[in-house]
Amino acid sequence: MMHSIKPSTHIKAMLLLAALALATCGEVKTRDAAQDEEKEMPEADAPVESNESLDMKANMKRLAGLTPLTDAEFAAWKPDAVLGLPATNVNTNSPEDVAMFDITYYAGGEKIRLHIVDGAGKRGSQLTGPAHMIAVQDVDEKIPMGYIKTVRENGIKARERHESANKEYQLKLFYGNRLFVTLTTLNVGRARTWQALEAFDLEALLPK
Repeated sequence: MMHSIKPSTHIKAMLLLAALALATCGEVKTRDAAQDEEKEMPEADAPVESNESLDMKANMKRLAGLTPLTDAEFAAWKPDAVLGLPATNVNTNSPEDVAMFDITYYAGGEKIRLHIVDGAGKRGSQLTGPAHMIAVQDVDEKIPMGYIKTVRENGIKARERHESANKEYQLKLFYGNRLFVTLTTLNVGRARTWQALEAFDLEALLPK
């Protein structure tokens, strides 16, 4: 009769050590591969500011160093009448550290209102953020009984808003990279709204 031979304790120990070595080797290779993969992965790029954003910051910095227009300068510039409509309300009492002017022309149910924020000075430059967006962004959307869209007329880019229900037009623009202009008309029509904008001669308001 043949007897089975049982492995000795020494052989068992050697087999156990070999298995542990193989397992450890596999873990090291896996860890090394993961590290190599991490090294090969490109680093995430840092956010890059757009040219428009950089231009906006540069212009706001430039404006902050300028002297705002005075109430006297605005009063001397303002037309006494626009498209045959006389000035009925003039507000040149600007808040502290910023030049803001408002003038209304009205007659026979027709109304023209001009509002200007001078971007000069520290506070004025901070208020031109929306104006910079109007200058660089184009829009074209419908609203109830009207629209808002970017238009270009006679070399001027503006955001035009129209509400047919009340026959109102509004133009918002950033003139000369300094003046945040809002022109609102009632019962005047689109063509005459643009004529009114030209009649104000905004170029003459900018310091030479």
